[in-house]
Amino acid sequence: MGCGEFLVKYILFFANLFFALAGVALIGLGVAVELHVSKAADILQSSPIVQLTPIGAIVVGCIVFVVAFFGCCGAIRESNCMLITYAIFMIVLMVLKITLATLIFVKQDELLADIPRWLTDAFNKDRQAFQEIERTFTCCGVEGPQSYMSLALPATCCAAGVQTCTVVNAHPGCSRVLSDFFQTFGLAIGVVAIVVVAVELVAVVFGLCLANHVRNKSRRTRY
Repeated sequence: MGCGEFLVKYILFFANLFFALAGVALIGLGVAVELHVSKAADILQSSPIVQLTPIGAIVVGCIVFVVAFFGCCGAIRESNCMLITYAIFMIVLMVLKITLATLIFVKQDELLADIPRWLTDAFNKDRQAFQEIERTFTCCGVEGPQSYMSLALPATCCAAGVQTCTVVNAHPGCSRVLSDFFQTFGLAIGVVAIVVVAVELVAVVFGLCLANHVRNKSRRTRY
């Protein structure tokens, strides 16, 4: 085994180890967002992007993990078939992650702009159900405690253990809290996806180079 082949082989192996960890990161971010979104489903169900983004991150993360494991095996075993298949899957994954990142960055402003409207509708429709949102996201009212137009606030507007919940010790408004939440997690998912795509491009080139070397070595051995 030449020095070049050795380097390509192990760079490809460790790159796929990084992909496996990145896949786990995408799954974790997707699960974290999905757990919060599921608790606020009644308010957020009007936006398919809110529901599809965390699910898409989880699905892509699982596929990335499986393909990365496949790539590690192909690099170590020097299997031409496995390496070519791996490169094809990686190209498909790159397209999927670019689509996911684009969807997040393009639609995020639209999503953030709609959050106050969704919260206002939910607050006016059923304040008892709205308190579940306050409990989940640690917030109070749509724009803050002033949304209740009363000195007496529900217990969900304050930290646990507070005897009397007032404007002074209430949480910030749900509109700001939810906007910060989706902006932070959306940015995190988008950045992870873009970083993985950049490294995947290098891995695809290395994978094809190693596959070509394995094929040429097999021909030399045969003849």
